[in-house]
Amino acid sequence: MSTTPTIRLSEPAELVAVLPFLLGYHPRDALVLVCARGARVVLTACQTLPEEQAVYPALDELMSGIAHADPDTAIVIAYQGAIDVQAAVEAATTACREVGIHVSDRIIVGDGTWQSLEHGSSGHTAPSSAVSELVGAGISPLTSRSDVDAILEPRQEAQDVARHLNRYTARENCEEALLALYCSAWPVVLDVTDHAPPITPKTAARAVLALRDIPVRDVLVARLPPGALHPADVPGRTADLIRSLPLAPWETTEGWERVQVHSRLQHRLVTLAGLTPDSHAAPPLTVLACWAWWRGDGALARAATERALRCDAGYRLAQLIQSAHHPQRAPARRLTHRRTRPAPL
Repeated sequence: MSTTPTIRLSEPAELVAVLPFLLGYHPRDALVLVCARGARVVLTACQTLPEEQAVYPALDELMSGIAHADPDTAIVIAYQGAIDVQAAVEAATTACREVGIHVSDRIIVGDGTWQSLEHGSSGHTAPSSAVSELVGAGISPLTSRSDVDAILEPRQEAQDVARHLNRYTARENCEEALLALYCSAWPVVLDVTDHAPPITPKTAARAVLALRDIPVRDVLVARLPPGALHPADVPGRTADLIRSLPLAPWETTEGWERVQVHSRLQHRLVTLAGLTPDSHAAPPLTVLACWAWWRGDGALARAATERALRCDAGYRLAQLIQSAHHPQRAPARRLTHRRTRPAPL
């Protein structure tokens, strides 16, 4: 039984208030589909609308992206900025209905206001009790989608990490002996206590080099989601890494405390990614991407995957993540089977 708190949203105003927290940033000139199966949200997908208002490429990405979620209902939400989003809302509504998804509401959000086209209601965006709980748990949306990309770019300290990486990798003939040293950095990276030590350049370099060992990387990917892996299930030397990790507070905590711990863990993984120079960034970025996908932060997962592939286009795990989750690569439920649509907007 899950001990993660449930957020119940009964009004459009509550959904509008919480949605940036679900997305991880404040959307603008964007189309959002909040997809549900029964009473549970199974996917929140957002796509920026192009300035030329060619809505169908963006809409096709959204529709192919929700194929895996297979929802029963959807709420279509458009964020009005410099672009008139009314036609995009209508096109998205039609597209959902074409593939058997019931549209329960259509909402347009402006600067501080919202309007439900389905029910004729409107109002001003305002904090809700759910927002207060999320803020109290240390969760806050970034200003824009570009800010999600920016937090993963190398910081100035990445130069110091690069120097440590060069010093360690100069001892390639000792790599096997150094693996335990590298793995010793991960209990520090995953420390989510109130007084967790900072991730220093030396710690970051060791943590990154540990991920060059594929079994170690895969163990971390499997270990981070709660309940996914038990130390007894891990054979060989990588079991030592699992045993060295701190007791997983993201498994043992409950309620909003668990949400806070998840937020802290994600922040530590983001910090490590920002400390890593491009030459070594693909492994920690894919560990972060896997965690973010599990947590439901699609924007962060996609940004991490994109930078990983930019740093190393042939990195296999990043390719697999992109294939599994990127809308353009998802299997059908696209609109190509019916192109009876009006002229591009």
